[in-house]
This record gives sequence, structure tokens and C-alpha cells, in this order.
Amino acid sequence: MQELIDQYTDADEDERLTRQFITQMEFDTTMHVLKEYLVPGAKVVEQGAATGRYSLHFAKMGCKTTAVELVPDQVSILRSKVKEQGLALSIYEGNACSVPFIESHSQDLCVILGPLYHLQTQEQRNQAISEANRILKPGGILAVAYISRYFVAGMFAQQFPQLVTPKVLSTLSESGLVPSKLADSFFNVGYFATPSEMEKLVSEHGFTKLRHVATDGFGRYIASGVNHFSPEQYASWLAYHLKTCDEPSLLGSSNHGLVIAKKAY
Repeated sequence: MQELIDQYTDADEDERLTRQFITQMEFDTTMHVLKEYLVPGAKVVEQGAATGRYSLHFAKMGCKTTAVELVPDQVSILRSKVKEQGLALSIYEGNACSVPFIESHSQDLCVILGPLYHLQTQEQRNQAISEANRILKPGGILAVAYISRYFVAGMFAQQFPQLVTPKVLSTLSESGLVPSKLADSFFNVGYFATPSEMEKLVSEHGFTKLRHVATDGFGRYIASGVNHFSPEQYASWLAYHLKTCDEPSLLGSSNHGLVIAKKAY
């Protein structure tokens, strides 16, 4: 756990989501998919809120927002932003696997956009989705993001050829883990899922899948083109992407996937 906290201490999540068109697309797609649930007065909790790029946006839209973040440094930054912007936002330092400070059956929407990138055991992943089920109202909505292990293998081929070894690739394929001294620390503390695994995970915890979108599409593989678009070209590409992001064949090649599911009544 300390390795994970160290990984994100001093990290600028806001800049990550805005510094390039390819990362802006992740934010824009996520907000587009969630917009029908982000109605004024809706009770929304974000697990893994980081410095608040999403949670602050939810609060500005009139949602009664609760932000949960593991890393103390990120929590401190988020608290400062809330104060500076004069927003009403509940903030907790905590772990997505256990949020006892959130009342059962109290939330309309539970957004988990980061924790599943790092919950390396099946038990932890089950705990996180079970907690989401507990805190959601009957009929509440879960939005859970993951990083595709197929995309990660492609990234290794493109950017980290030292990781293209039988051991690294077989371990990634079989377990979703990258326990290699040759890898960046992010990969060492990461968990990389398959699209079918994520659908099974939410189904086994009493959720019915509504949508499953490729948040980035195949855009990461053509980032050198996308990042040099004019604003008008980016708008055109985003519109195309939003029309095609539900295409199942894109899920494995997308950096991030997002499953939207509904809790049973």
C-alpha cells in the first residue's frame, strides 16, 4: 500500500487529463457517458478522486458529491481546491475496499475511476465492488474503470521493448501483473484487467451491465496524430469516437475501459 501511495504523491492528475488531446479524450468520454446520471441533487461518490478533476466537476453540476482518496498528499490538494472554489464537497481519506463512513443504500452513483488499476488481488477487487453495492441505492449506478492488459502489452512493444520477454508477457497475460525490476514503478503497483473479466466482476456482485465503452478507443496508438490536431479537428475526432466507443472490438485495444452497471432493485 505504501508503494502505491508513494507512486501518486506529488502526481498532477489534473494535468494528466488535460495536457494532451489523447488524455482529454478520456475525460471528455467519461463525462459524456456519465452525464445522464449527474443531475442536480444526485448523491455521487467518487472512489479514487485524486486531486478532484472529476469530483469538483460533479459538485459544480449540482451533485451532492463525496470524494474518497487514498493518498494524503492528493487529499490535501483536493481540500485546498474545494476551499478556493467555494464548493460543498465531502472529502475522506480512505480505501475503496472499505468506506464505512458512507451510509448503506445512500448513493445514486458510485464512480470508481482509479482504484481498479491497482487492486492486485481478487479479494480486494471483490471488496471494492461489494462496497459499491452496499452504498448504492436500489437501482443505483456503478461506473468502474480499468486498464486493459492487452493495451499494456501493446504499450510494451511500442515503448518498453525491454519488457517484451516470455516471462513478463506470460505473467501479464495470466495474472494482469507486471512484477519486473525492468518496469516502471507504475506497472509494479498496477493491475491490468480484461474486458470480459470486468463484466464478470460487476455481474457477480449483483449489477446489470448497461454500457461498456472504450474510453480512449485505439487513440493511444495514434497519439502522435491526435495530439497535433487543431481544436476543430479534435472536436471532430471526439464526435466520431463517441459514436464508436461502444464497439466491443475496440475494448481490448483501448487504454481505459469503463463499465456502467445498475444495481438491482
